[in-house]
Amino acid sequence: MKKYLNIVLIIFFISFINYSCSNDKPMLKKPLNKCTSKDLLEYGRSLFNAGYYRDAIREYRKVIGTFPDNKNDCAWAQYELAYSYYYMGEYKIALREFKKVKQLYPEVRGAVILAQKMIKKILVNM
Repeated sequence: MKKYLNIVLIIFFISFINYSCSNDKPMLKKPLNKCTSKDLLEYGRSLFNAGYYRDAIREYRKVIGTFPDNKNDCAWAQYELAYSYYYMGEYKIALREFKKVKQLYPEVRGAVILAQKMIKKILVNM
């Protein structure tokens, strides 16, 4: 029985090490000067999903600043930037950033609808 328990503990420990090592920070797959707005948006999403919220916000801001003519990607970058602040518990900043989705990108209907829902959710909980 003790031998069996030791084997289970060893397997658990190895699994834990593999999991913690595989949780590395995502890396951009292209040089920055060759990235499209979609590349940066996806990179921001991968950073967010890995828990690097501030880094994700930085990438979303790059999309908005570098590709201002791509209204669709900028709207989603603005929405996800706001959502990142919301997720971090910075509700006042998130509220301000969600309002920017409506103000700056009214033609991107999906992002505006989701931003409106988040604005209502924040206002109800404040």
